[in-house]
Amino acid sequence: MTKLRFALLGPVRAWYDDVEADLGRPQQRELLAALLAAAGRTVAVPLLVDGLWDEGERPDRPEHAVRTHVYRLRGVLAEHTAEPLLVTVGNGYALRVPAQAVDVWEFERAEARSERVRASGGTATEARAVLDRALELWSAEPLAGLRGPQARTVRARLAGVRQSLLERRLELDAEIGDRPNLAAETGALAVEFPTSQRLRAVQMLALYRSGRQAEALGVYEDTRRDLDAETGRRAPAERLPSAALRELHQRILRSDPTLHLPEQTPRSPVATGPRRPAPLPCVVDDFTGRREEVETLTGMLTLPDTSAVVVSAVNGMAGVGKTTLAVHTVRGLPPDRFPDGHLYADLRGADHEPLDPQAVVVAFLRELGTAEKDIPEDGAERIALYRSSLAERRLLLLLDNAASDGQVRPLIPGSADCSVLITSRARLTGLAGARHLRLDVLTSAEAVELLRRIVGARRVDAEPEAAATLAAACGFLPLALRIIASRLAAEPGWTLAGMARRLADERRRLDELRTEDVAVEATFALSYSKLTSEQARAFRLLSALDVPDLGLPCAAALLGTAPGAPEDTEDRVGSAEELLESLVDLNLLESRELGRYHFHDLVRAFARTAGSREDAPATVTAAFAGLLDFTLSTARNADAVAHSVEPAERTLIGVPVDSPGLAFATAQDATDWMRAEIPVQRALVARACADDGLPLAQAADLVDKLNTVLSGISHLTAVGELAGDVADVAARRGNHDAEALARYVRGNALWHANSYGPAEGELTRALALCTDDAHLRLRASAHLTLCAGARTHGRFDDAIAHGEASVRLFHTLGAATAEGTALGELAFNYARRNRLTEARAAAERGASLVCGQNGEASVSSAISLYYLARVLRLCDAADEALRHARDALSLFRTLGVSAFEAATGNLIAELHAEAGHHALTAETAETFLPLARRTSGILEAGLLRSLGRALSRLGQAARARACLRTALELFEQREARADVEQTRALLENLT
Repeated sequence: MTKLRFALLGPVRAWYDDVEADLGRPQQRELLAALLAAAGRTVAVPLLVDGLWDEGERPDRPEHAVRTHVYRLRGVLAEHTAEPLLVTVGNGYALRVPAQAVDVWEFERAEARSERVRASGGTATEARAVLDRALELWSAEPLAGLRGPQARTVRARLAGVRQSLLERRLELDAEIGDRPNLAAETGALAVEFPTSQRLRAVQMLALYRSGRQAEALGVYEDTRRDLDAETGRRAPAERLPSAALRELHQRILRSDPTLHLPEQTPRSPVATGPRRPAPLPCVVDDFTGRREEVETLTGMLTLPDTSAVVVSAVNGMAGVGKTTLAVHTVRGLPPDRFPDGHLYADLRGADHEPLDPQAVVVAFLRELGTAEKDIPEDGAERIALYRSSLAERRLLLLLDNAASDGQVRPLIPGSADCSVLITSRARLTGLAGARHLRLDVLTSAEAVELLRRIVGARRVDAEPEAAATLAAACGFLPLALRIIASRLAAEPGWTLAGMARRLADERRRLDELRTEDVAVEATFALSYSKLTSEQARAFRLLSALDVPDLGLPCAAALLGTAPGAPEDTEDRVGSAEELLESLVDLNLLESRELGRYHFHDLVRAFARTAGSREDAPATVTAAFAGLLDFTLSTARNADAVAHSVEPAERTLIGVPVDSPGLAFATAQDATDWMRAEIPVQRALVARACADDGLPLAQAADLVDKLNTVLSGISHLTAVGELAGDVADVAARRGNHDAEALARYVRGNALWHANSYGPAEGELTRALALCTDDAHLRLRASAHLTLCAGARTHGRFDDAIAHGEASVRLFHTLGAATAEGTALGELAFNYARRNRLTEARAAAERGASLVCGQNGEASVSSAISLYYLARVLRLCDAADEALRHARDALSLFRTLGVSAFEAATGNLIAELHAEAGHHALTAETAETFLPLARRTSGILEAGLLRSLGRALSRLGQAARARACLRTALELFEQREARADVEQTRALLENLT
C-alpha cells in the first residue's frame, strides 16, 4: 500500500513512499497547507479565500481560483492513490489523511502524549523521548516560502508549540539530571524567549546545581527586570515573576538541599593520606558567550568508555580568555565525572622562566597526600610515584598556561580514569592523541554583552552604536574589553562614544588598553619576548604591510633578503611557510585559509610599535622593495598569461625586475591571483608614493597590470586614483618614465569608466612625455585608447589616425598580439566610414594575428573575436558576426572579464534586433543589464536602447519609452554624440 507523508515543518512537501510529489504552484501549496493545518476539519471556501490572500491581493474571482487550485491538487493526489483524499463538504473542503501522515499533527500532540506517558507510570526519560522525536521534525521555518495570512498564522502558532515543547523537555532534563550543558542551553534559549519563566526556572536550577548560586540569583533579577520592561503592555499581575519562580528563588537563597539530585552527592575519594585538593582559580561572574566552545570542551572531557587518558588542549592568543573558559567549563561538569576532585597548576608558560614540571609534580604529590619525606629526589622515581598515586583516582588536571609539549608531558597521568585539560598560547601539536580547541575572540554580540555586564546594561544600551564601535576597537578580545569596561565602570561620567574616540587612533590604542595592574601590551610583550630573532623580525615586518591578509608567496618575498632565481623560489616559500606557521602555532599570527595569513588588530598594533623601535627605516624599505619587485614580476606573468603573450609584449616601458615571480598555468589562475592580492598591490603602490627609496616606475607598472588583468567600475576607479597619485608624485620627483606610464594608465582607466574628456587629457599628456624609442610601446598603447575615445565621440577620422599610428608602432616593435588588437579597433572605425572592404580585411588580419599566437583561451583572443564580430555586423555578415560574438562571450565569461562580457552581450542583443528577433533581443538585454550596471554606463545605455527598441516592437510602448529615456540620459552624460542622435531618433519615432 502506498504510504502518504506530508510536511509543513519546513517547505510544504509531500511523498508517496519515498518519491516526492510535485505540488505545483505556490498557491496550490498554500491551499494544501491550509487544509492540513485544519487537521481533517472542513474549511469553508470564504475562509480559504481569507487565508490564501491578503486584502488587495486577491484575484478578481477568488472563489473560482480556490476551486481551480482544488481541482489541480486533486490531480496531484490522484496520481498515486485511488482514495478520494480531498473531498467536498458543503461549501468547503477537507483533507482526509491519517494523523500520523502529517508532521504538524504529530508535532502539536507531542506534549500531550508525553504527559500521558508520565501519567501512565512511564519514566521521565521515556516522556522526554516523545518530545525529542517531535522536535526533530522541526527542520526549518514552517511553511517556508508561503506568504498568505493563513500561513503566517500557522507559523506563529507552531512557533509557540515549539517553545512549549522545548520548555517541557528542559524541565524533564532538569528532573533526570543527565545533561551537563543544561545551564548553557537554557541560557541561550532564554535569549530567544526572554519572557519565558519556565525557561528561567530551569536555568536557575541548572546553575544552582552547578555550584553557581550567584548566577542563579542573577537570572531571577534579570527576569524581574525584563518583566518590568513590559510595563504598560500587560496587566500588573502578569509582569510579576510567577509564584513558582518566586518560590524557587527563595529556595536557592536558603540553599535548600532538596534542590540537588540524589546522585549529585560525590562518592568518597580513594586516598592514601590526607588530601588537600588544589582549588581552581575564581570564576568570573560575568562569563559571556562561548556556548559552542563550552559544549565542545565539555564533550571532550566527558568522553564515555575511553581506554586512555583524555587530553584536551585549548590554545589561543594572549588575552582571549583560555583560562576563564577552562575554569568555567570545569566548574560546570557533573560532580560525578571527577569525584576525586581537581588538580590545578599555573605553568607560567608566558613568563621568562616557565615552571619546571618536576616542581609541579612535587606540588601535586603534596596535594595527593604524600608526605614530604616520601617524595623521591630522583626525577624519574618522582614521576613514577606521581602516576601510581593517580592510578586509583578519577581526577581532572587543569594545566594552565603551558609553555610547550615538553613541559606538559611529564604531568600526564597513566590512568585512563583521569583527564587533563591544558591551556596554552601555543598549539601543542606534540601530545599524542590530544584533542585541540582553538579559542577565537568573541563575536560582536558577545563582546557588547560583556560590556553590558561590566559597565551596566543601561549605559551600554543608551549608546548601542558606540558600544559596537568600542567592541570592534578592542578587536573583540576579552582582555581588552574587560580593561576598557572596568575603566568605564569606574568613571560613571564617561561616555562610550568618548572612549571609542580615544581608541580610534591605532598609535595610542594600546596605551589606552591598560589599568593600574593589567595591560594588553604587556600581555603581548610576554609572547614576543619568547620569539627567536628570525621569528621576531618576521612578526614586525609582516605587520608593516597594511592589508587584511597576505598570501604565502608575498610573505616570502617580504621576508626574503635577496631576489630569488626560479629554481630557489620554492625553497624560499617553504622556508617562509615554516616561519609563519611557527607564529601561527604561537597564536601571534592567524591563518583561517590555507596559505594566507593575517593579524588580530591589536597584535598588529603591538607588532608595528615594536617595529618602529627596532627596525631601521632602510631595513623596512629594503623588505618592501623585494616585495614590490616580486609582485610586479608576478603581475607581469599574470598579464602575459591572461593575454597569451610573452611578458615583454605587455611591458610598456623598460622597468627592470630581478625576481622571476610566480608562474601561472592558465589565464584563470592568473586572474585569480591578481584578484586575491589586490590589497597587497594597492598597499605597495601607496608605499612607493610615500617612500622615495622604492622605485616609482615599478609602482606605475604594477598599476598598469591591475588595469589590464582585472575589470569592473569600482576597480577602475581605484586604479585611476592610484595612477593619479603615482603621476603626481612622479612629476614632483621629475621621474618622466613613471609619470608617462602612470598618466597613460589613468587615462586608460578613465576611458573604460566612461570619463572620456579627462581620459583624453591624461593620454595626451602621456604622449607628450614619450620622447624616445624606449617609449614606443607606451605611445602605441596611448594611440590605441585615443582611437577608441575618438570613436566613442563619433570623430571617426581622428580615430582612424590614432588607430593607424598604433598599428604602425606595434608592427615596428614586432608585437603581433598588440598589433592584432589595434587592427580590430581600427577596423571598426573603417566600417563607420563605410570603408567596408578595408574594415573586414583589418578585422580578419587582427584576429589572425592574435589567435595565431596561441591556441589557448586568452583575453587578447577574446577581444579580437569581439572586434571581428563587431565589424562583420557592419559588413552585413550577421550570421558570422553572431557566431564570433558567442565564441568571444564564452571566453570572457571563463576569464571573468566582466566589462567585455557586457559589451559582447550588447553586441548580441543588437544582432538579434537587426534580425527582427524582438523577444530574443529583450531577453538578451535583460540578461546583461545587471552586469553592465556594474561595469560601464555606456554599455548600460546600449543595452537599454536595445531593450527599448525591442519592447516598442512587442507593444510595450510605455516601458520602451522609459528605457530609451534612461539610455539617452546615460549617452548624454558621457557625450557619446552618435549614440545620442540615434537614441533620440528612436524616441521621437516612438512618441
